[in-house]
Amino acid sequence: MKASCNVIRDILPLYVENMASTDTRKMVKKHVDSCENCRKQLEEMSIPHKLPVDTDTAPLRKLKATLRKNKIHTVIFAVMLTLAAAIVAIAFLNAPRYLFNENTVTIKENADGAVLAIFSDEVSGYHIHHYLADKGPGYVYHITTWNSIWSRYIRKNPANNTVLNPDGQTVASVYYYMPYRSGDNLTAGAGDILIYGLDQNPDGGVQTLPRVFLAYYVFMAVALAILGLIAMYLWRRHEKARNVILKILFLPVAYLLGHLCIKGFYLPSYSATRDFYAILLVTIPSYIALLSATYLIKDFKRA
Repeated sequence: MKASCNVIRDILPLYVENMASTDTRKMVKKHVDSCENCRKQLEEMSIPHKLPVDTDTAPLRKLKATLRKNKIHTVIFAVMLTLAAAIVAIAFLNAPRYLFNENTVTIKENADGAVLAIFSDEVSGYHIHHYLADKGPGYVYHITTWNSIWSRYIRKNPANNTVLNPDGQTVASVYYYMPYRSGDNLTAGAGDILIYGLDQNPDGGVQTLPRVFLAYYVFMAVALAILGLIAMYLWRRHEKARNVILKILFLPVAYLLGHLCIKGFYLPSYSATRDFYAILLVTIPSYIALLSATYLIKDFKRA
């Protein structure tokens, strides 16, 4: 039976790819030798066709840039988180452990009028506060001493002795900060201990109180965080505004995280300035880590 052109054209793809049987190939060859139309179609199919090359590399460049940004943000997040953890660890190891024992410091007056504060070996740090005396000439001094986990167990670095009156001023009284002392009749809040000179308040005692300005910063951070959440709710349908508010909101949140890491839930502090700087050092990497985490989460949701 003679094959029609339609049958031959259906077989041509197999013929060109050399996938037809020997008998079928003979039939096709015989037909195309006598049929010009089928022969032309076979010639067109036999010519190799090159696929058009897509020269638009914009999508690839965009994907590459996105992957690079994700990698950078991941590295930043990890570094900032590690830095914050390291700062917290260092702050914990160096956190002052106040020494409530007046024997840790001895006051000695030299012949030239210089008054020395001599510290025991367990003291690694101290703070001296002074002001004009109410009774008599001169100044009243309050001494606070402490050590830390670092100075007790890792590297002992005793505090150096110091001169209370390097400019020759009169030392009227020296008190040692001790809110309580076990083993005698002193109780919490009994006041600082007079270790040299004239007692300025023999009837009521002198009390060194912790500073509370860190509490104001915490309350301000909480208020700003609440305002930020309210603004996020009001602008929830405006993506750009919401992103800006979120970046601002992360500031008080990062500060609260820093305070929680350094001070816990305790607000007063006898070393408020040191604690405040430590909180700031934790706040900065925490804020950057929060921004990086937000970017990574958004990109993950888009994927």
